[in-house]
Amino acid sequence: MSFLSRILPGLGLAMRAEESASTGTPLVLPPRDTLSDATDDQALGLIPIYRALQILTTSAGQLSLNVERGGDRITGRVPGLARRPDPDMDRSDWIEQAILSLALDGNLFLRKIRNPDGTVAAARILPPAEVMITRHPRTRAIRFHYRGETLDRADVHHQTLMRLPGRDRGLGPIQAARREIGGAADVRDYAANWFHGTGQPTGVLTVQKAQSADDAKEARRRWNEAAADPDNPTGIRVVGSGTTYAPLLLNPEDAQWLEVRKFTVTDLARLFGIPSALMLVSLDGNSMTYSNVEQEWLAFTRFTLMQYLRKLEEALTEISPAGQTIRFDLEVLLRSDTGTRYAAHRTALEAGFLTVDEVRAIEGRPALTAAQREEIDARLSTPAPAQEAAL
Repeated sequence: MSFLSRILPGLGLAMRAEESASTGTPLVLPPRDTLSDATDDQALGLIPIYRALQILTTSAGQLSLNVERGGDRITGRVPGLARRPDPDMDRSDWIEQAILSLALDGNLFLRKIRNPDGTVAAARILPPAEVMITRHPRTRAIRFHYRGETLDRADVHHQTLMRLPGRDRGLGPIQAARREIGGAADVRDYAANWFHGTGQPTGVLTVQKAQSADDAKEARRRWNEAAADPDNPTGIRVVGSGTTYAPLLLNPEDAQWLEVRKFTVTDLARLFGIPSALMLVSLDGNSMTYSNVEQEWLAFTRFTLMQYLRKLEEALTEISPAGQTIRFDLEVLLRSDTGTRYAAHRTALEAGFLTVDEVRAIEGRPALTAAQREEIDARLSTPAPAQEAAL
């Protein structure tokens, strides 16, 4: 295919988009790649991919959004976009759909719904499969086309998971590994249809003397009829003289391709950047301890989940009023177990760079009251023997 034959369709579409915008006539878009849509549905039918998406959305959905202005966190009533980016759905649902858009398609399109004063009231998520991007060949202006509408960049905020140089659309994990995902689906289907769709026989009838093809077919027919005979519920067969039957037995591991499918789970976990422990699969020779799992969780948060969270933070900050910065609160994911956390608090108190009220705030507790402070001071001033006697 020549260079011109590759770019002319895109240039023609861009010109038609500009004509549509100037004349007000609807733009008829060519159909999207049907293989792409089918592959996305096929990918969601794979248990490891569904599990990986579930981990990403569940991890992000439990985080709260904070708003900062001038480096200081806004307390009290949180501004609308951070509290509920789209009034038509809950905040957790909005985060889930945004992450799924990035993970499944590599693109997040947010349509800005404005108040009468021009400020953004809602960030509505558009289905990425229904949005087409065109760029004018001369002005390089980008337009978004969605269900017959042509929208400018001022109307839509576009965020990509990974964008290759020279491309307008992002690249998600599924688009980057279509062949591997298709191979995983083939293995699943092959294992499911092993005894029905592959022609694998369940046994072999053997005769001592040579037979014609018609004799062999007749023996097979009688054997199969005996299996389907309603008067023979036990399935007992009677074979003639010189005929023997040998079943073909496969252990479940071979019949279901368990080793191959286990490797597929590991491969898909690697594609999405999900630790094996979270995917509920154990690696051979890998003995997991609590410390290992905790380190895997931290690595997942920093090097996988943050890629998605940062995209959402940048998108919400971009459409928020000037001076506001929206950030996810990662404390829920990064906090360690109770014993480790309390030991760290004790070190901070003894070193003097945290106060008791600051530690209590970290643990979600209110500041000490005056009565509580008096009680603590009295306990600390009491000599140790007296405390033991009181106990």
